Amino acid sequence: MNTHASIFNPHAWLLAVLLPAGAAHAQTPTTYPRLDPRPTELAADPAAPAPPALYTSAFAGLPSGVEPALDDWKKANAAVGQFPRGHADLLKWEQAQSAQPAAPAAQKP
Repeated sequence: MNTHASIFNPHAWLLAVLLPAGAAHAQTPTTYPRLDPRPTELAADPAAPAPPALYTSAFAGLPSGVEPALDDWKKANAAVGQFPRGHADLLKWEQAQSAQPAAPAAQKP
């Protein structure tokens, strides 16, 4: 095997010359366009006018009247207040309701 033949290979020399050139090209700094500082200065001014906020409700497209009836919050609060100990009182109330005899069904004439 001749190791000296690869040194004189023109393709090897071309690769050896172009590879560092490509890496050098990748590292050259690019010039970015200079930004206009005026909008930033205006945004920093507290007295600068601001555009009005665009508001769209998330409920705008929903159909109205979905709920069957509006409950009075005072009645709902009083109903919850009947069970001051929470679930334990609710269980006692359910047991008391099941212990009462059921009302007889109405007879058809």
